[in-house]
Amino acid sequence: MVYALIIHTIVPGTCRIMYSCTFGQEDAIKRAGTEEDKVPSGSDLRTGRKQNLYRVAQLVQSEYGFRRAVTGRTVEGDLQKLNTDDTLPEFELGFIRLPSGEPFQNEKMVVWLGAVNCGFTLVCEKTENRLLAENVMKLLIRYLQEHVRILNQPAEVMLKVDKVAMVLDKFLPGGQLLFMNHRLVRQYEKELETGMKS
Repeated sequence: MVYALIIHTIVPGTCRIMYSCTFGQEDAIKRAGTEEDKVPSGSDLRTGRKQNLYRVAQLVQSEYGFRRAVTGRTVEGDLQKLNTDDTLPEFELGFIRLPSGEPFQNEKMVVWLGAVNCGFTLVCEKTENRLLAENVMKLLIRYLQEHVRILNQPAEVMLKVDKVAMVLDKFLPGGQLLFMNHRLVRQYEKELETGMKS
C-alpha cells in the first residue's frame, strides 16, 4: 500500500511541496522535538504529517541533486527536450529506505522519479513491489503531463487539483498499486478523457 504521494520541487534551494496526498493513516506521527506519548489529533496531526512529508521531499531533493552533479545533466537540457520534441525527459529513479522512527513510526520505502524541476515521490510500505510502484508512477507522470502539463508548468498542479485527483483516482485508487495490462490502461485512459471533458 502507498502511504503518500508527494509532488515537489527538486532543484537546489528551498524544497517546495506542490501537491501531496496521503492514503491511510500512520499509527502515530513522530512529533519533532517532543517526548510526549500521546497521539496528536486535529491540527497537530496535520502539522506532523506535513513535516514528515517535507522531510521525505528534502531527502529526495538531496539525492536528486547528488545524482545530477555526478551525471552532469542540466535542467535546461531536459526542459529544451521537453519543449521541442514534446517527449518526456529521461527521469532519475531512486529508492530510499526509511527506518522506523525516521520520520514515520513504521519502516517505509520511498520510490522517486525526478526530471526538470519536478520530483514525484511515493512513500510505500516496506513490503511493496518496487517495480510496480515505478510503473504506476510513470503512468501517473504521463497522464499528469498530458492533462496538467506538470513538467512544463509545475505550478499548474496547485491550480488544477481536481484534474490531479482524477488521474490519481484512476491509476492509484485509495493508495493501492494495481497490476495493469495495456488493455486496462487504455480503458482507464478513455475513462479519464471522458471525465476531463465533463
